[in-house]
Amino acid sequence: MFSVKNAFKNRTVGFYIGLAAAVIALIGAILFIAIDGDDRTFTATGFALMLAGAVVEAVVIFADLKIVPLISTGLYIGGFALTINAALPSLSDVWNGVTFIGGNATLGVIFSATFLICAVAGIVACFMNERRKTDDAAPAED
Repeated sequence: MFSVKNAFKNRTVGFYIGLAAAVIALIGAILFIAIDGDDRTFTATGFALMLAGAVVEAVVIFADLKIVPLISTGLYIGGFALTINAALPSLSDVWNGVTFIGGNATLGVIFSATFLICAVAGIVACFMNERRKTDDAAPAED
């Protein structure tokens, strides 16, 4: 039976980094659709990838699957790439001083940076253990 006490028992820093990335991705994705949903810098697929990455990372709470951080990190990277790709035309307008494409370049940069943080934190979590090793059966001394 699932219990919160057992779900967070013997967790390492890697687990909490991955969990923090999932929380940031979830909050960022919700704010992304709430604030920037009608703008040219918004991409529905980028939103969906960030949301899916956060949901997939939640699987680590319930099951110890080693591949989950890798999958969620791939989704974060995809969401970041699509978000920066959607923001580049607006950034080009700012850079050139000509409003040709339009869009909110500031929000594009903010959400791209937020999703980049999730991707980097996910990459770090991929190289760390999710649970501490327990020594239930200690080796016998000679």
